[in-house]
Amino acid sequence: MLTVIAGSTVDYVGSNIQVGGPAYYIGTALAHLDGRARIATTRSRASSILRKYFNHIDVIEVGVGETVFNIQISDGSRSLQVLRSARMSLPKILDFLESSGYIVISTTLDELSFAELEKLVEERLAVIDVQGFVRVVVNGNQVTTAPKRVFELGKYLGNSVRSVLRGERCEFPEECWVDPLWCAENLRADVVITDGEGPIRVARHGDRYVYEVRPLAGLYGRPIGLGDVFTAVLSHYLLNVGEPLPEAVAVASIAASLKLRDRHPWFTLHELAVLRDKVLITRTRP
Repeated sequence: MLTVIAGSTVDYVGSNIQVGGPAYYIGTALAHLDGRARIATTRSRASSILRKYFNHIDVIEVGVGETVFNIQISDGSRSLQVLRSARMSLPKILDFLESSGYIVISTTLDELSFAELEKLVEERLAVIDVQGFVRVVVNGNQVTTAPKRVFELGKYLGNSVRSVLRGERCEFPEECWVDPLWCAENLRADVVITDGEGPIRVARHGDRYVYEVRPLAGLYGRPIGLGDVFTAVLSHYLLNVGEPLPEAVAVASIAASLKLRDRHPWFTLHELAVLRDKVLITRTRP
């Protein structure tokens, strides 16, 4: 069973208040895939909502409260202010984690430290969203990214069986976008770098090729939760189904694109299967 350790948030978006965060979006996306997963998050509105998917999702509460963001969206991009932060309890996570060989970690802002991450990935195959590890707070409550922290993160992955680092282009140093293979070798991890509607760059540690995945075009909507949906579907197809990384990325890109429609279900298994041929994967050798 896939184990997901994820943050929960409440997001103020304009005049709307909504439940958000990786736990909610990843858990819901995994339920759409008709599999089973364990979601470890804080006791929150998201954890309560996820319990309705009891046929697919086991919810384990490893802390109390949620991180609260004020999100401003302009021209398809967004800016964040943090109003309240929450943390997860490492001992509570480790209590139930012993039997899990696969792990997905997706935080929003300091719910876990690098040292705690190191303990969680030990002897496991891990998919990690870098978002919560490269975000920093400046000027009181403004959230920004420090991409160079990715290399600090890489120092704590040595004891994992294999690690896949996923993030947006702005969350990685630009040299990782220019040369993903160099980045993968330096991080000793596979890297998956998204760029909005643009191509996704993929490199596997120890490989000789860079893969480029072109997402579906022509879908528009609010860019909230897309990365978490991508992480969920990537993890499922990579870890549960056993797809090669580039192919898993392609399916994940379809699910994230369909999430832009902002209707439930965000996607169906039939849609993912039918649209696979619409996503182009190219391979180059630098």
